[in-house]
Order: sequence, then structure tokens, then C-alpha cells
Amino acid sequence: MSTAVDRNILTVIEPAIMLDPLEMPDVEDPENSKSGLLKEKPSKFTGGMLPLIRINTYEIQMDRMNSFSLDCTGFVPEMRVTFEDRDGMFMSRFFPKDGDIMQLNIRSQGEETTFKPIRIDFTITYVSPMGGGPPNTPAKFSVEGRMLVPNLYTELVEYYEGTSWDILLDLAENLELGFASNVDSTSDEMTWINGYDTRQKFIQDVIANAYLDDDNFFQAYIDPYYYLTFADINRLFSQEGAVEASQTFSTNPGDTFGDSEGEQDDFPNFLSNLVQQQGGARYISRRHMINNTGEISKNNGYKRYAQWWDLTGKDFVSEFVDPITGDTPGTIKLKGRLVGPQGQKIPEGIAETQVRFKYLGTQSENTHDNFMYSAVQNYQNNQEIHKMGMTIELDTINPALLRYTRIYCYIVEYADVMKEVLTGGTEGEEGANPDEATRKTTAEEDAVAEYVLNEFLTGFYVIGGIEYIYRGPGPLRMRLHLLRREFWPST
Repeated sequence: MSTAVDRNILTVIEPAIMLDPLEMPDVEDPENSKSGLLKEKPSKFTGGMLPLIRINTYEIQMDRMNSFSLDCTGFVPEMRVTFEDRDGMFMSRFFPKDGDIMQLNIRSQGEETTFKPIRIDFTITYVSPMGGGPPNTPAKFSVEGRMLVPNLYTELVEYYEGTSWDILLDLAENLELGFASNVDSTSDEMTWINGYDTRQKFIQDVIANAYLDDDNFFQAYIDPYYYLTFADINRLFSQEGAVEASQTFSTNPGDTFGDSEGEQDDFPNFLSNLVQQQGGARYISRRHMINNTGEISKNNGYKRYAQWWDLTGKDFVSEFVDPITGDTPGTIKLKGRLVGPQGQKIPEGIAETQVRFKYLGTQSENTHDNFMYSAVQNYQNNQEIHKMGMTIELDTINPALLRYTRIYCYIVEYADVMKEVLTGGTEGEEGANPDEATRKTTAEEDAVAEYVLNEFLTGFYVIGGIEYIYRGPGPLRMRLHLLRREFWPST
């Protein structure tokens, strides 16, 4: 079983990429800067719950912003903002041309030595008006962008020698990105060749064939702090172990300056919909379950055979990849139907019969031994983890939450109808939370309402993606896409 240390994504090198200056006119204190611009970082002057967005030095005022989203669910962060051009300045003087960028700053929560601000430059990918209104009404625009990483989409011919871990580190350095990982090596040494593909495509190809052993599968992405992150996903999914500790802060949605007085160390790393958490950065205000099991099983089967011709051994190889499932005793595994329509037990289950096959071509001595096998192992397992999960929203930003880390969710039900259904739940008892440290933080004795523990939804999840969202005039919120591979049955 992986330990908490094994699961941590650790920094290997820091980013060296240079961003365009984000300067703010100093209208309050001319002595702060002889040039009339602030010397302090913009994060020190911008409310933590509101994004600062500039396009060609045109600052989108908050009273004109309709919506904003920073999507960190794909390979690179993407951004979209909609706003009103009330005075026509954006259209007449600042409308983007080829090569212009969009700048984003979200103030750090607390001290910047603990939680970094989000500061990103975006390549503008799309600008469009949003419908037409009556005469003399402000024009509305939608602007979309993709994180600007110079040469990420440049087609090159190049080669690297070493393991996939070594190659990704070299690529991060060449792109002036940072590099972070929760592994320190892989077992796939070879010569990796980029034949006039973009570096983005080359990175994806390396990840697709990365291999450590049969108990690991990988994913990579660039996070909002410009780190190329290489993560072994399997070690994050255990339902066993205590709730890890993390740093936290007690900023609430109405606190626009995110003072650091509420920071705490060694705080239980959990999220909950308990009313006692309302107003804090660990309160789940919205949630809904996701189920893609039927679609994923239809497209990929429950097993897939990786097939290739081994040029070295001169023989045909066919090896099946059975996606990794959790091994926690007593949990529900997502491996198909085990009971027939008459209640009879299916001896083998559909997981043993609904299989797929993928012929991958020829494997030569120029690749590592598991080159073909790893392509199916990584793909099949990365598809499998998206079968079921939960999407939640927090009323404020919690910078302690990072992508592809493990988080404990403590879900309770207050409605009488749900309490009646969940007859096996525990009403406000001390044993409701399996971790004592978390219980002391969440289940206060002066609880304002009785609740029943939702045993099915409570447990460890993996943060598969993060979105920062703003719906005017509300505060900046956080949406988390949570993944889970096994569930506790409701008793």
C-alpha cells in the first residue's frame, strides 16, 4: 500500500519561463514608484476572490464581467471570460490581433511562500460578440485563451535517450517549465524520437508508452503554476489509511483580501457538506454524482488484449490488460454485473467475457520491452478511472487542493427522506468519521442539525480536474472533478 509520502507530487525543478509584465497604475501612492507603476506584485493589490484580467492593457472591470472560468482539466489550462464593453474601448482600441495575449492574476491566499498566486499568460484562441441587443446597449464579448508556453506547439525533429521520466524532465527544461512528479524513475529506457510533431504531441506520445511495472499507469499535464507534472495515478486510489494532514486557511467567500491569519499547519485534508463548515474553504455547497460506466465499458470492454508482432523473437504476442481495481475488502468494485435477472449469481460475470482487442503493429529492439503493452495499460486504466465520480463546488478558493492528489470527502444527509433511506447511517455519532482528527474538526458537539452519514459517497477521492469559476456578481468559486474506483456499500 502506498504511503502518504509516496502519493505526494514533489517539485524536481522550478519553472524559468518569463511572463509579460502585469503592471498596475499607482493612483493612490505616487511615491511608491517614480514611473507611476506599482513596484509590488499585483497579487498584493488584487482581491483574492476576484480575477484580474487584462487584454492589451485593457482591464476587464469586475462590474462588467459576466462570467469567468479557468479550466484545469486538460493538458494545459484554458480560460474563458465574458464581459460588457460599455464604453466601446475594447472594440475600438484594444481588440486583439494576431499574437496578442490575455493576462490573468488570481491573488494568493495567505502568504505567497505557502500558496502561490495563479499568474498565467494566454494565447487568445477565440473572440466573438455575444448576440445583438437593442440600440444603445453595451456590446458583449466572449474571449477564450490557452496557456502560452513558447514552442509547445512548434513542430520539431529531435531525439532523447533515457527513460520517460528523464525525457519529460529534459522537455520541461527545454520549454522553461518546472517539473513535478510522484515517482522518481521509470523502467522504459530507449531512444525517444520526435519526428516533426509538436512537443505537446511528443509529450503525449511519451506518456502513452511510459512504463514502471504492471501496478502503475501514468498521466501528465501542465498545471496553472507552469509545472509539467508526471503522475502515477494508481497509487492515489486506495480507500485505506488515515486522512492526511495539509496546510489550510480559514478564508471565507466574503473575505476579498485573503489574510494569512487563518492559516493552519497539519490540518486534516478533507471536504464536507457539514453545516459547521459553511463559509469556509472546505465546505461542499453543491455536488452531483457522475456515472459513465456503461459508455466506457461499451467502448473499451472490461479487458483489452494488446497484440503485436515481436520482431526480435519473431512471434505474435497477445497479452490482456485487466484494468487495476481497488483491493479494499468490503468495497464495491466497478467490474460489471455479477447478479442475473432472477437474482442468480453469474459465475464469471460480464467482466470475463466483454473484452476488446488492439493490434499495435511491430515491436523492435529499438523500443523498451513493454512499449506496446504499456500503450494499452495506460489507456485502459486512464479510461477506467472515469467510470464513476462526483463533481462538487466550493464557495471559495482552496489553494491546498491540487490536481491528482487524494482528498477525503465526508458527506452527510440532513433531509428527513434521505435519513429514512439511509437506515444504516449514523446520526451525529462520534464514530461517524473513521479518522479521529477529522471528527474533532467537523462533528462539533454544538451541531445545529442532526445528520445521517452517507456511507456510499463518503471516502477518499482523487482530484482529476479543477475549475475556477465566477458567475457575476458572486465570488470566485472552485469546481472539483473527483474520481473514485471503489465505493463502500450503504448498510
